[in-house]
Amino acid sequence: MSFRVMKDAAIYGLVGAVAVLVAPGVGRAATTFNVNAGWDLFQTDPTGTTFPGLGNLTGVSLGTFNFSGTQNGNNPLGRNIGVQNVGATDTIVERTAAAIPLPPLVAGASATIPLTMVALQLQTVTPMNFMGLGLDNYFITLDPSLNSTGSMTITWNGDGLSGSFSSVINVNFDIHKGSLAGTVVNPGGTILPLTSTGTLWSDLPPPGAIQLTNVNTFLSGTSGDRTQDFWINNGAIVNPGPNPVIEQHPNGAVHRAFETGSGPFIPEPASIVMLGIGTLGVGAAAWRSRKRAA
Repeated sequence: MSFRVMKDAAIYGLVGAVAVLVAPGVGRAATTFNVNAGWDLFQTDPTGTTFPGLGNLTGVSLGTFNFSGTQNGNNPLGRNIGVQNVGATDTIVERTAAAIPLPPLVAGASATIPLTMVALQLQTVTPMNFMGLGLDNYFITLDPSLNSTGSMTITWNGDGLSGSFSSVINVNFDIHKGSLAGTVVNPGGTILPLTSTGTLWSDLPPPGAIQLTNVNTFLSGTSGDRTQDFWINNGAIVNPGPNPVIEQHPNGAVHRAFETGSGPFIPEPASIVMLGIGTLGVGAAAWRSRKRAA
């Protein structure tokens, strides 16, 4: 083989190698702007989640969840998912339809889809004397007699694989005294609209997040293809990191959560003590206010 032939072969090989390295891999090439239906698994941040009269709230792990029994008993994805281990997840929101924007598919394209909160388990960080009902731990769960529904508007960046979103969910919840199955202290339940604005997302999971095929990853139906996935993070194409969703209500209620396993929010013991002091102060102030009113 001549020197020139060898030289040409080496050049072509180098060009081919570079092409492979720079070409988008599976899950990084968006041929259409699309986010498929699925579930978002959240872990509540106790340092940023609060409810009037209850102080700071922390999550209570669900442990497992039956994804085939959501949306009024039907699985909208047509997938045999069943019961899955969801680890420290305490909140699950289901996107019950695919988000497909109308053309032109450019930066700023958007689509609005329905949401349903299908699981929620929170508890007070420290015992509280809620509404004068006695010093105890109080727990928040979804009202089983009412659906907690809302909507999400997803906006895409020009890459078709990231962007931002805003949402509103009308959370119908019960407050239990003493345990998750304890006496409901708000008979008839309570509805609380929670809104979020401008939260960043991309099709890549943040580091540490729990990934369940057909639940929150590989929603395109093809293993390794993330182009239809939806993860809350910093929206970066390279090395996406954790980013919280913050849902709030004008009365001061705030729910701050990360994709399960990705949040840097586990407080140090000293921080837990400070949280406890703060929540007890809120409870005491509320009690004194009611006493003066009486």
